[in-house]
Amino acid sequence: LALLARPADEALHGAALALLVRDPQTRATHLPHAVRRFTAGDPQLPASALAAALTTHPDPVLDAFRTRLHAPDPAADAILCCLADVTTPALARRVATLVHDLLEARPEAAAPAVAYIDRRLEHGPDARPVLFPLVAGLLHSRHVQLRAALAPVLAAPGTDASRALRGELLDVLLSQERDAAVLESVLRAVVLGAAESGEDRTRALVHRTALLLVRTPEGASRCDRCLVELARGGRPDFAALLVGWLTEAPQDWAALIGPSALRVLENLAGGVSVPA
Repeated sequence: LALLARPADEALHGAALALLVRDPQTRATHLPHAVRRFTAGDPQLPASALAAALTTHPDPVLDAFRTRLHAPDPAADAILCCLADVTTPALARRVATLVHDLLEARPEAAAPAVAYIDRRLEHGPDARPVLFPLVAGLLHSRHVQLRAALAPVLAAPGTDASRALRGELLDVLLSQERDAAVLESVLRAVVLGAAESGEDRTRALVHRTALLLVRTPEGASRCDRCLVELARGGRPDFAALLVGWLTEAPQDWAALIGPSALRVLENLAGGVSVPA
């Protein structure tokens, strides 16, 4: 407290306020000052300090976070990382609204917002009532870069806690998505997560996504290129897997892979030939 009374030590005021707002006994008195310094960008006053006051003073804290998030500010990562740990239903809904509004206004903030969603997914079924409507709404966004950023998070296998909700949201995406960049993002994530997902899920999702991708303008060549790149560098055994699927059910895959790409895949799989 003495430090705050000394103007000469103003550079240290942020650190002092961070301690004071974490303490429930001193929080109410010093939170307004802390909020002002935080919104002004004081580097000594981290988002985690204000987040500690969310349960007791949600309005000023969320307003401060909203101000920083909507400014050209690098603090989004730290703020959204803190907010991912908010699980109280009423507060979590308010945070979801904040994230939605941020992405509609600043789609370029997709990376930290998607990291927030990824972390929230790992909270399991308890997160669904808040997270499903948030993500389903974002999947209708007009911003392709946002949908493309969400795609690999939803296509990732995740853990036992998040797998079902990721799959449910991926179904929402695939039921309506027609942009090649987003579909390619799904395809790459599915293949890169194949070891954790298992062959059955991987085969089903590769087929479903490729079928959608080849229906887009120039999608066939894009699908060929993507599958070859993944077979060459993304997943060592993917070429063998893909050639195996083609051999087992050529009628299901014939329209999805062009002749040139097929020859490359056969060579990468060790010279195995797919029956004509």
